[in-house]
Amino acid sequence: MIGSARRAAAKSAGRHDGTWGSGFGSVDRCRITEAMTENPYLAFASNPNEAPFVRTARSVSLRVHLAAVILLVTGARPAAAWEPVVLPAAVKAKLPTGYVARVASCSRTWDPPQPICIVVVARPDEGGEGRSAMQKASARPLLVYRLAGGVATLIDRNDRIVLHRDEGGQCDPVEDAGQIAIKGRYFTLESGVACGQHWTDFTTFRFDPALRSFVWQNRIFESSRLNSGAGPSAPAMVPNGRKVTRADPRHPIRLGAYRPR
Repeated sequence: MIGSARRAAAKSAGRHDGTWGSGFGSVDRCRITEAMTENPYLAFASNPNEAPFVRTARSVSLRVHLAAVILLVTGARPAAAWEPVVLPAAVKAKLPTGYVARVASCSRTWDPPQPICIVVVARPDEGGEGRSAMQKASARPLLVYRLAGGVATLIDRNDRIVLHRDEGGQCDPVEDAGQIAIKGRYFTLESGVACGQHWTDFTTFRFDPALRSFVWQNRIFESSRLNSGAGPSAPAMVPNGRKVTRADPRHPIRLGAYRPR
């Protein structure tokens, strides 16, 4: 699978179509959603104008293993570090009152060719170590905006697909690995944790022209565990399960009605 992801990444090298992407650990990835869905070890260049690259499973597993060691030894995880999210002014003006953007990706390549922005918003005070353990976790709406004539129009919304901060076990599944990728009529939402439990969730939607709405396509859930094997060349983490759930094309589920199971 790494080979197929590398080919997809190489194919898109050197072509930047004006796509934006921002949020925690997220940058330009509109052309390689399918490869990202197939391979959780796909990474992205820090500069949107540079070609994406593929990290090896070992480099990712070492990073995950170090995070787990920090948690086990110190009993604490690194402080939250939400990165600023850059959005077109038209989209920023339409965000719900009392929410801020946490993860976002915008694309000019939507089919039909019309710019869209997909944004995950959250309460501004919910991130970081200062939050109260007793405070009820708030919803994180996922919003889809269409841009036309300098105006952003909300065309889809789901208040349940994005996991709450307390639904990832010891870590926040959005703060740890939240990102969005767009390719053509498809977009994938990624979340996951790498402390205590180790898992990644990829949920993909596609735009249905007949329904004029995004509909659920599939969900891929992968987990890993610490490797008990000895030796310096042994990977720190090994696969511990993979589940693929696909939509029934006879019964499309609109984005707004989709609920994770």
